[in-house]
Amino acid sequence: MANKLTENCTTEVQLDKIIKGQERKFRWRDDWPTMEKELQESGAAAIAAHNEARKTSTTSSE
Repeated sequence: MANKLTENCTTEVQLDKIIKGQERKFRWRDDWPTMEKELQESGAAAIAAHNEARKTSTTSSE
C-alpha cells in the first residue's frame, strides 16, 4: 500500500499530506505506527529518486 501511495511523491510537504490523510483513516488500528513508518520510508525513497532523476536530467541537458 505504501509504495502505491507514495510512488509519485516529490516533496516532504506532499509526503506529510499523504501521511496525515492515511492517519485519519487508520490511526485507530494497532498497526498504525508500522504503517506510518512504511509510508515515511517509501516516501523518502520516492523523493530521493525524484531528486536524483531531476539532477540527472538537468546535467544531461546542459
